[in-house]
Amino acid sequence: MKKKPLIITLLLFLLTVIPLTGRAQPPKVDAPLDKNLYTGSVKEITAYIKKRRSEIKKIITDIDRVSRKDNPQTSDNALPGTPRKELNIFTQSSTTAVKDLFQGLSLQYKSLTTELSRSPALPPQKPAVTGPPYNIENFDKIIAFQAQINSRLNRTHKRLVLLQNRLQNLQESAIAQLSDYAKLLQTNSNAYLLLYDKYGKLLNLQSEYALLKIRQPKLETRINKLDQLKKEATNWVKESFTHLKVTQEDIAKARRLNRKQLALFKKTTNSTSAEYQDLNGRIIIYEARLDDILNRIKSSDGKSPAADTLRLEKERIELIIDALKHRIHILNQKRLNCKVKLLHSQFRLQWLTNYHQRKESKLLTDFIKQWSQESSKLQQKLDETNTSIADVTLARSNLTQRLVTINNKAKADPPVTLSKTWRALSRQALKVNENLDKLYLTLSDNDHDIRNIKREIDQIVDLNRFMISRKDRIKAWSELHLADLKDQTLKVLYFPLFAIGTSMVTLAIILKIIFLFFLSIFFLRWLRRRIATLLEKKIGMSVGAINSITTLAYYACILIGTFIILSTAGLDLSQLSIILGALGVGIGFGLQTISNNFISGIILLGEQTIKVGDYVHLTEGIVGEVKKVSLRTTVVRTVEGEDIIVPNSDLISNRVNTWTYGDDWRRLNIPFGVAYDSDPDEVVKLAEAAAREVSITREDFLHPLRIFFEGFGDNSLDFSIRVWCRMTNLKAPSGLKSDYYFALYRQFKEAGINIPFPQNDLHFRSISPEISARLERLLNPDRNNVTSIND
Repeated sequence: MKKKPLIITLLLFLLTVIPLTGRAQPPKVDAPLDKNLYTGSVKEITAYIKKRRSEIKKIITDIDRVSRKDNPQTSDNALPGTPRKELNIFTQSSTTAVKDLFQGLSLQYKSLTTELSRSPALPPQKPAVTGPPYNIENFDKIIAFQAQINSRLNRTHKRLVLLQNRLQNLQESAIAQLSDYAKLLQTNSNAYLLLYDKYGKLLNLQSEYALLKIRQPKLETRINKLDQLKKEATNWVKESFTHLKVTQEDIAKARRLNRKQLALFKKTTNSTSAEYQDLNGRIIIYEARLDDILNRIKSSDGKSPAADTLRLEKERIELIIDALKHRIHILNQKRLNCKVKLLHSQFRLQWLTNYHQRKESKLLTDFIKQWSQESSKLQQKLDETNTSIADVTLARSNLTQRLVTINNKAKADPPVTLSKTWRALSRQALKVNENLDKLYLTLSDNDHDIRNIKREIDQIVDLNRFMISRKDRIKAWSELHLADLKDQTLKVLYFPLFAIGTSMVTLAIILKIIFLFFLSIFFLRWLRRRIATLLEKKIGMSVGAINSITTLAYYACILIGTFIILSTAGLDLSQLSIILGALGVGIGFGLQTISNNFISGIILLGEQTIKVGDYVHLTEGIVGEVKKVSLRTTVVRTVEGEDIIVPNSDLISNRVNTWTYGDDWRRLNIPFGVAYDSDPDEVVKLAEAAAREVSITREDFLHPLRIFFEGFGDNSLDFSIRVWCRMTNLKAPSGLKSDYYFALYRQFKEAGINIPFPQNDLHFRSISPEISARLERLLNPDRNNVTSIND
């Protein structure tokens, strides 16, 4: 009896202590992804999922026990240093959020189990058709079946790509989540709710990853089956097209459908024309009202209630104009829809007719060319429709945000004077939103119809290609692609790049200018050579005069031709002259030296003070023949064969010695000397004979040959020959005196006249006897030898 109070006390102690210390610690996780959820047999994965669901139930029970026993204000679940005001993270609402996370995870495991037992989706069934031969109704069913296969295959491919991207993102997120969980488990293992929250999110990522990994092989299997079915459908279409039987009734039915669509298109066009004009007129009226309101806003006080009313009215009118423009867009899309359906009916009638008359190859070739071009146009319409859908989607999003702002301001108890305006603005925004919804639906329908019609056209055109010969296929393909290339090239060539005044400059104009300019340069150079040859042979003009005339005429024709080319290309020369004038001022300052050379070149070519063929001696000591005179520079070839490019301004501003300016006569001075014992008269005769012996010597009444006795030199009698020659007959101005010296040497040698060399006499005032004896022995060696023999 005494032990009973002790036992009861011990039991009460255990009941109070165990709940406080028996918390389940969140487990450690070694890998970010759990492969047991998606690898192995279905039975093994199901058993593992069942085990996981039981663990989750225990975790939920443990979270309930922690939330009942812990006091949020003194709980050790809070991170160290957390302020008391921020302890609400561990309140009942936080506990409920963590419980909901694990309960949702339990549902995910259930979905995972369901996905394991779900069989892959079945591919579409083949339509029941009879043939061959195939009638047009059965052929349409086969075409529709192929389109269904292609559509499902494209959707499945997109789903697989999205699934693979999602798997990659889930794997990266799981790695990051595991890192945060492990760090928190090591640093603050008592923060149970935070640990459970991290652990639950990690399990959530693992279950979603496993669900997608289970779906991935099913999608891949479905893609393989659809690929196989696509090949079978393609072969089936080819077979049915080859054995297709088109009757006159089929053609008549297609013709009736075409007439019906044509009547519907005309009716739609006529019915929408009046509405189209009415909407445009209303837009003009509201735009005028909008301009008036904008002017009133500018003239009013910006802070007054009246100004606020005007601004709201401005927004309302802008919304009205947008709504009217959207309605016009809807009308245009209705017309486009009727036009596309009419095009489809025309295509069907034409291809049935051509198939019925398929023996005529030219009809099939023309059919392929025509509808390949129509397919390209439909692709452009499809691109425009997709762009319009994107614009409408963006406009709907912006209008929704604007509508929320308008409603919030309308509910914010505005002044009485503005409340009606706010409500009117809200109603107008709702109307615009309705128009956008209608426009979006119309655009979506057109997108769907255009895609289907384009697909059918492409398919039938491809099938028709196999009905013509290889040669006709290559011809049709080349003509079609060359036509497309031509259209694209023309678009590029005539795309406006920039404007000069009122003239738009395109790539075609630039290429045209370049082509005409180079063609003109080529023609002018050829014409310049022809004229130079004509002037030289027929008229006998000098080379320098011909060069001056042809060069000035050449550059003048280039200047005139440039203006003609620019005018022919379609440029406004009045605007161009202003631009060139402004550029001329800038170039005049920046390129002053070059401009000076150009003007100097014009002066040289005009005055002909220096011409091609002239021999010049420049201030730098350069001697040579002028080979070319252009507008900027002059080329001088020296006697050593070097080409010196001289700026024309140097020839104008500096002194230039020329040997051929007035005429080509030049007198040479050849000095020489003979010994003192020579006869001067005989020397003169020999010198005249030597001068006339040289072939370049020229003499006449005005240009006589002269021999001058220059004087008595230190060692010789000095003479000089003054002889004239014609510079234009010489190939080079160097080596002229050398020929005369050779002739003089030969004449003097034959006549026995000596050519002296310098002599010097040395006189000694005093000298020692020893040096005198030595000099005597050196000067008289023979005498010294005799003396030594006698000795």
